[in-house]
Amino acid sequence: MDHSKSIFLLFITPFLFSDSSKQDKIIDNLFTDTIISKAMSAYEVRFSFTGYQSFNGDLTNCPVRPSGTVVLKGTLEGNENPERDDDDIVYRGTLQLDMDIDICSVKGEGDNAKPCAITLTGSGLVKTELAIYYDGRGGYIQIRDTTSRGFRKNASGTCDQGEVNEERTMIPLKTIATIFNGLDLPMLTTRTLRAGPSQFFHIDGGEVLVEVLRKVRE
Repeated sequence: MDHSKSIFLLFITPFLFSDSSKQDKIIDNLFTDTIISKAMSAYEVRFSFTGYQSFNGDLTNCPVRPSGTVVLKGTLEGNENPERDDDDIVYRGTLQLDMDIDICSVKGEGDNAKPCAITLTGSGLVKTELAIYYDGRGGYIQIRDTTSRGFRKNASGTCDQGEVNEERTMIPLKTIATIFNGLDLPMLTTRTLRAGPSQFFHIDGGEVLVEVLRKVRE
């Protein structure tokens, strides 16, 4: 082996294997580090939902809490000077998601069917993307993934245990309880995010609050 190559490998090996936790942190931050390196605009944001969700349109006697909560907060960053006027502006960041909310469902079949509820709780970091449409139609938010740190989650309730267990496995990327994983935000009609007053709007089961708290970086 070439002596210069040997020296190079000896030099980098300790850095590659000496601290695995540091490597995990680097991997977790890749979603935002690329953006930070480009000095993009950054905003502190908070998205909140108060209410419940339902698989069953008839909520009569459904034992759900009407004031469950889902909160997504942190810093989003994006390039606010796209190359073309008809390009959407996309912000990304790793945000904190906290949820404690009920889903109404049905237990049993036919005459034996009755409403039941599943309580979902969870907390952790999620990789989030927010797009603002170029033509003023509003925005769209979605959760792309969790991080290697994991996501604490639990599910319980009065529904069949199989359904409860299945719903738990879907937290936070696939359950309807996450709310902000695939949600239109029609109030974001300006070309870019702007700090300002809180904005409310209603969706099935409750109310969404959108807050752009402050601009962190130009």
